[in-house]
Amino acid sequence: MKNPHFPANFIGSASDAIAIFKNGSIVYANSAFDKLYNPLKYVVKEKFNRVLRDLNLDLQHSGKEFIQKHLSLIPNAKEIDILVYLLNRSGSDENHLLVLADPANTRPGFPFSTPDQILKKAAKNKLPTAFSELVGEDPHFKAVLLKAQKAAQSDYPVLIEGESGTGKEILARTIHRTSRRSRKKFVDINCAAIPDQLIDSELFGYEKGAFTGATPGGRHGLFVEAHQGTLFFDEISDASLQTQAKLLRVLNEGYFKRIGSTKNIEVDVRIISATNKNLKQLIKERHFREDLIYRLNTISIQLPPLRERQMDIPLLANFFLMRHSKKQHRKLQFSANCLDVLNSYHWPGNVRELKGVVDYMATMTAGPMITEKYFPDFLLPAENRSHKNSENRHDHFIAGQDFGLLSIAVQHTEKEVIKDVLQQAKNRSEAIKILGISRRTFYAKLKQYHLD
Repeated sequence: MKNPHFPANFIGSASDAIAIFKNGSIVYANSAFDKLYNPLKYVVKEKFNRVLRDLNLDLQHSGKEFIQKHLSLIPNAKEIDILVYLLNRSGSDENHLLVLADPANTRPGFPFSTPDQILKKAAKNKLPTAFSELVGEDPHFKAVLLKAQKAAQSDYPVLIEGESGTGKEILARTIHRTSRRSRKKFVDINCAAIPDQLIDSELFGYEKGAFTGATPGGRHGLFVEAHQGTLFFDEISDASLQTQAKLLRVLNEGYFKRIGSTKNIEVDVRIISATNKNLKQLIKERHFREDLIYRLNTISIQLPPLRERQMDIPLLANFFLMRHSKKQHRKLQFSANCLDVLNSYHWPGNVRELKGVVDYMATMTAGPMITEKYFPDFLLPAENRSHKNSENRHDHFIAGQDFGLLSIAVQHTEKEVIKDVLQQAKNRSEAIKILGISRRTFYAKLKQYHLD
């Protein structure tokens, strides 16, 4: 990372708000910046981000190391001073900006540690053992985990953004386990899986005899089930507008009514949401309510894709292999060039895809050493694929005419891993725990791969 030349008159202060933006998203922020930025409305944050984009262009075109600007974020409020540094890596198309703000306007200067020192400090901070499932030493990833640790200490809503397979649900569960609500339930909801006609009964429950076909004793609903715990809305971007409206009403009013009842029910629930889609774009397209996002993203966390955490790929691969070895009571290890191939792949399915590939190879290998001959075909160099048995290749990619090669390979790996776990586990509950997925996802996979 490029080291800027800091002005000699910079003096450190605890009131300075510090953040690092990458392509318009926050990847690190201290508590002072969180207090400044998070309470802002969505439109104000957009204004701030537009200013950063303009300053970024100014820095690139002018060749300057930093720009100082007076900025008014809230109408009729006092201006604050910000300093913006260009931290682009050499030869990279990514835009890293270091943003410094003096909310109190106490002086013309700012602190300082270098950006590298800031990230190193984040990387050195020790995380609770509950974060052990989130493996990685990449400084930006560690900064995200530190932000999640701080989020766990509050009851504010959290919005986790990231591509599929980056570990959003694992992070949500970790935040719950390290919060004061850890002794209560973590209830997850797949927003895409609940039909509109069932949303009221699923979320809010119903009274005895409320409608034909209702459970004789009635139903509590997921909000009541998560009372004093955490309610996790997975893929909130897939919730219908009708579902969004009902959720917004509960979050605004703080109570709801069961179907068939006139009694208001109040619950104490912490909301965590996750999405793999761009909510800002969905708002522009009118597929997501702007007023709902204000209720969901008091604390925003952006999980980086695995391709931006290249140093973590060998760590994760060995972590998954060690876990597999322990379950199977075997001693397994990767060959050197095997890790090289894993490190060079772009992992569109992120950590989930890497885990599937490692589990597949560990299942297929006969001896203690895993070499590249045990890779799924899509990971092999083209010249090596011809040496593979054609019958096996047909079995792997039989549906390749309708779907992408990578998609079929990932599906095959998932199916083989699930079959292996089902054979080894005592029951399906243990299989779900071993696989590390939700019960709903588990049964959906069984149906998808005809394993039920």
